[in-house]
Amino acid sequence: MKVVLLLITVLFASMALSGCTNDEGDNDLDIITPNDEQEKVLDYPEKEN
Repeated sequence: MKVVLLLITVLFASMALSGCTNDEGDNDLDIITPNDEQEKVLDYPEKEN
């Protein structure tokens, strides 16, 4: 029984780790500065009308 629980724990741990990694090789990160974020917030109502 302990072996089964250990295997289940290892399985879920490996699934969690593989879900956090990026295997596609896409390393582009969209860095948003506070000014960029504020501009998007201020522009939002104009695009809605």
